[in-house]
Amino acid sequence: MTSALDAFAKAVLADTGENGLITAEGVAAFEIGGKSPALIARPGVHEAAARVLARANEAGLAVVPWGGGTGRRTGYPPARYDVALSTEGLSEAVEFLRDDLTAVVGAGMTISALDRLTGPEGQTAGLDPPHPGRATVGGTIVAERSGPMRVRYGRARDRVMRMRIVLADGSTQTYGALVVKNVTGYDMNRLLAGSWGTLAVVTELAIRLYKKPDRVGAVAGGFSSVEAVFAAGRKLSAAPLSPVWVEAVDAGRIGAMAPGVPGLPGPWCLAAAYGDFEEGLGQMLARAEEMIREAGGADLRRLGGEETEALGRALADPPGGGFSGADALEFRASARLDQLPRMAAAAGDAARVGGYRLASAAHAASGILRCWLAPDGGNPSPGAAWNSFREGCRAGADPRKGRAVHVSLPGAPDSLRAGDGVWGEDALEPAMVDLMRRLKAEYDPLGTLSPGRFVARI
Repeated sequence: MTSALDAFAKAVLADTGENGLITAEGVAAFEIGGKSPALIARPGVHEAAARVLARANEAGLAVVPWGGGTGRRTGYPPARYDVALSTEGLSEAVEFLRDDLTAVVGAGMTISALDRLTGPEGQTAGLDPPHPGRATVGGTIVAERSGPMRVRYGRARDRVMRMRIVLADGSTQTYGALVVKNVTGYDMNRLLAGSWGTLAVVTELAIRLYKKPDRVGAVAGGFSSVEAVFAAGRKLSAAPLSPVWVEAVDAGRIGAMAPGVPGLPGPWCLAAAYGDFEEGLGQMLARAEEMIREAGGADLRRLGGEETEALGRALADPPGGGFSGADALEFRASARLDQLPRMAAAAGDAARVGGYRLASAAHAASGILRCWLAPDGGNPSPGAAWNSFREGCRAGADPRKGRAVHVSLPGAPDSLRAGDGVWGEDALEPAMVDLMRRLKAEYDPLGTLSPGRFVARI
């Protein structure tokens, strides 16, 4: 251990009196982009997290906040990485205000644990990131990881009512309030949501909850072409039926479903879930079936409550097998709904150019396409696949007509993530990137938090 790291560890121990707070054991599990920290900090209270950051900032050490590690393959590898600040010790429920539909929880609580807390009361946060058993509430918000249920409950950041944070210099702030009408001024919670731990460390959140539907069910229909499935998706999205999720999946994604998940028709499938009381749900499902059939859907299937919930969980997670290997790729593109067919076609082209097998899924009511590419033998070319996808998605986009397409690289081998534009920042206006740089300089002038990890290597 270098003298700076040793002095840091001793100073934190003197501040907190916690012998187990700083450790050098198990650092390999916190690897990002081929880099591992020298130390791990596991604070159990907000004040300990503040002391860790204050001492690291003084010593010039780089700190990467760490939740469940589900986003470790996203973004650039950190330019410096001395300390991993794990939130696993900040995982308790602070307060569950059932009558106010609010849960106050530590940032390290997993999404599954939050669901276990709120579910018995018939309530939900509507958060559905990948791997909910590992993904934390804080990580989901800070990474803005919205899943299929975004169409029902909004973006992840929309769930935050109050946020307790520690800035890079160890100072602390609380933004927001439990009573929304009492909040004035700039919404700092929205600024921090999606910042990927580059501006502050979140230690506690008050999450807005919703009543769970009495019953849920889904309908699914097969389509022969990408144009037809997304046209049907647009019709369903325009109908006043308030779906829980609307997903379009290709044959590759259907074939890579987890065991126990209901089979879906193909080669493209549109599946939509709804929630209501029993009679209302039946009417919704009947209307959705009618619309899918009128749009050309075939082999229609209706799913019960347990099947719908199992399928929803499977659609939130990435596919397994070769699609989750170290040499697999994950691409993401977002745009208006009418751009989804072109983005799906670009995914197919990218797979062919790069030598990959393809699995695609889209939030067909939110305009987000996700695709995974697994090597198809031979010598795959990740760079060729990525360039083809990026260029294909953006071809024909016209920002003046609201047709801008944002393309990013959530998962890829380290060699590809070492390039440029993995966040899609190469399509951003220079003024926007400059604003991000100035925010970073304001909140973290010494570059203590996740340096080089975010947009434009901020």
